[in-house]
This record gives sequence, C-alpha cells and structure tokens, in this order.
Amino acid sequence: MSTSSLHRLQNLICPIFGHTDIIPADGGIHDTQLFKKAWGLRAGVYTPMQLVEGFAPLLDTVVFHLGDDPIGSKPARSRLLDNVAANLATDTREATLRLNEPLDISRREINDQATRIGKTLVQWARGIEKVNGGKSVHVDLQLRSPCEGHLLTPSNVDLMFGDRSQPQLMQLFNEYMHQMVLLRDALLPFQNYQDVLIPVGRKSRGIRHLESARSSFLADLLTRHTTQRNVVNFAKALLAPDLVDSESVGYGFQYGHGTILPAFLSGGPTPLHLLQYVPVKVNQNDTNVVLDYQFDDYYSAPRAEIPSGADTAVSELSSFPDPETQVGQAASLAFVDGSKAGKPSRLELRFGSVNKKCVAVDVGQISRGHRYSYIAKEFLIDKTTESSASSNSRDSVIIHDAMSILQTTDASLLTAKNGGVHVIPVESPPRSLGSVGQVISRECCAFVEGSRDQPC
Repeated sequence: MSTSSLHRLQNLICPIFGHTDIIPADGGIHDTQLFKKAWGLRAGVYTPMQLVEGFAPLLDTVVFHLGDDPIGSKPARSRLLDNVAANLATDTREATLRLNEPLDISRREINDQATRIGKTLVQWARGIEKVNGGKSVHVDLQLRSPCEGHLLTPSNVDLMFGDRSQPQLMQLFNEYMHQMVLLRDALLPFQNYQDVLIPVGRKSRGIRHLESARSSFLADLLTRHTTQRNVVNFAKALLAPDLVDSESVGYGFQYGHGTILPAFLSGGPTPLHLLQYVPVKVNQNDTNVVLDYQFDDYYSAPRAEIPSGADTAVSELSSFPDPETQVGQAASLAFVDGSKAGKPSRLELRFGSVNKKCVAVDVGQISRGHRYSYIAKEFLIDKTTESSASSNSRDSVIIHDAMSILQTTDASLLTAKNGGVHVIPVESPPRSLGSVGQVISRECCAFVEGSRDQPC
C-alpha cells in the first residue's frame, strides 16, 4: 500500500495528505454495450461539461427535424437554448427554481449558485455546436418524456407546436430541458462545480436517478431552510449513493473519484454551506468514507476555560500584536481513521508549532464554528469601540495568543465562564479557522479586516 504524501492544491488553503491516483473522467467511452432504450448515457465517469455533451443528441435531433431556418430569422438552436437559459435562470417566467425575497443567507447562497451554474451550462451547450457542428443527430430517435412542468418561452411555443415541428420533437426537447435542470440542481452543493467527477450508470435515463434526492432537497430549500446535512446528503446522492443511508451524515466524504470538503477550506469569499471537490483520496484503504465530527453534539461536548490572556484597553484594539511571530507557519489537512477503534473517521487541520509539536484541530468542529460564527463588519466594530470608550462600561478586552488557543489539546471546546470580550488576532486563514474550531460554537464573532474575502 502506497504511503500518503502531501499535496499542495490551488483550491485549498493548505496542503493535504492523501493520494492522487484518481480515475479520470472518461465520458463513458469504455462502455460499448448497445442501448436498450432510445437514448441514454453510457456508464462511466463524467465531468459536468461531458454530461452536457451527452445530452446534445436530444437537442441536435430536434433542430435537425425542424429543418432550415427562414431567411432573416433567429436559428432554431439559439432559440431553444435561450429557452433553456430561461429555465435555468432564477428570475424569469420560465424559471424552474425561484426563491422568493427576502432571502436568508443560506437561500441567497443557493440562489446565486443556481444562477452561476445555469449560465455555465448554457454556455457549454452553445459551445458544443461549434465543436461537433450539431452532428450528434439520431434521425429516428423517439422517446416518451413525462411532462415536468418546464415552460416554453412564447416564441418557442409557436416553434415547437407550429408547422415546422413534429409531435415527437416536443418529447425530445422536454427531455433535454429536464436533463439540464437536473444537472443544474445536482451541482448546487459544489462551489467548484465544473471540476466534480460524476459517476453515471445505466439504471435510469440520463441522470433521472437523482429525481428523488432532488425533490427532497428542493422541498426543504423552498419550504423550510437549507442545512449542512441537506447539502451533504444531496452531494452524496450524486457522487456516492451508498453513503446516503450511512449512520452519520458528516460534513464531507470521500468517494471513488476524490474527496468532498467544506468549501471554506478553499479560501476566498466565505461560503456558508457549499462544498469543494478535491482530486485527492484521503484514505487509501476504503473507497467511500464519511468524514464525521469529533463531537456528535457540540452543545454537550466537554468544555474548558480559555487560556489566560492580556488585558488590553479598548482604544488599542487597532494595534494587535503581529500574529505571524506567534504561531508556526506550517499547516496541513490529514485524515484520522477511526474505523478500527469504533470511532468516527475525521479530518484534522494540523499545525507545526514553534516547539516542533503537532497541533491538531478537528475540521468538523471548524466547520460548525465557521457556520455559527457571527461576522462583524468594520463600522460596527468602530461604533462599539467608541460607545464602550465613552461610557466606560467596558474599558478593556482580553487579547489571546493564537498559539495558546491552538495548543489546547484536551478533547474539549473553549469557553469563558466569567464572560468578557476575548480577542484572538490572527491573519493566516488556516490559523484563523483553527482558532474558530477550538471555541465552542455560537460563542465566536469574527471580525474580517477590510473585506469578507478571508475565512472566519
């Protein structure tokens, strides 16, 4: 068995231990069996773009049978793809996912994600014509596509039900619309959705096997609220269906073609619930692995008093000590296999400290801390400072060395029984996340200096 090595990836804030022997996407080219159905996808591993290419025969066949476009009119293909663009938008009459204002932060994240993905899928679909010239035509292709309620634009009603059309063409276009909608929704959990490797079998037509999981996810999104559990489970339905019914949902997982982690580990603008595909397998011994929390319930987790800090005047809040001189520079993500000991398998964020000892923080608890942290904007901090200074109600805060927080090795979460305002100045994204993971969830307020382009 090969030994895990350290991999430095562009889409992670620090290196990760694991293996990169990932089976690449093949677009189903190794599946040479004949189709028993009129249309389908060959079994294989696909990128999202390859799936859009796999849907192309449905659209190409419709365009072929519609015949030549009248002189001076917009091409039928462009009109039909405009229709798909309207289906995948979130603010049109034809939208298949419309979230009503006002949107909370989790719904807004999904709404923005849907808009980005929809535009990308249509862009890919338009580009495919330039590559294959619309030649993936199955002249005799006919199928029954159940009505899914996807609307046509007014101009396309005339196109699809007018003199140029034939009865079976609406069935084909309906299937094309539905496959594109299914793909858009299936990619909602992933921040780097274009990179995800998707295993596809022949159990259903295209990716219709996702319909049940999609319905459950959208029902919660539209009628209740978005949770990390819902997002992770929906991602499992696409990539690792065998894990959907696992005893624990976890916050991420490994499957046959990579690892799915919380997207805040990628740095940049801070996502709430989104996930990140990473082309590394953290556990070489098993294919499917749930990455679980160190504490099943953070509220009942053991608690410890935060280490002592230095009283600092509120007026000096803008002159924190340089954190880079206090905390070791090296940080990495490493897998902890708990299966043999009957414990959850986890991922740790590890630091090399100044005394060469390894400091580790559970990524699951970091994930909780990140989601539950309050984000303080700069002007709010300034107003609070001025108010406190003028009223003398609180003339000092307690400043903590980040290393003292990270070096709390007991299996417990930090709290302050005596209250007060405790400040942990830190600039590095890995160390700021590590600090968040050491403090009991819901007791952390993150001040991001300048912008929100850094993790909590």
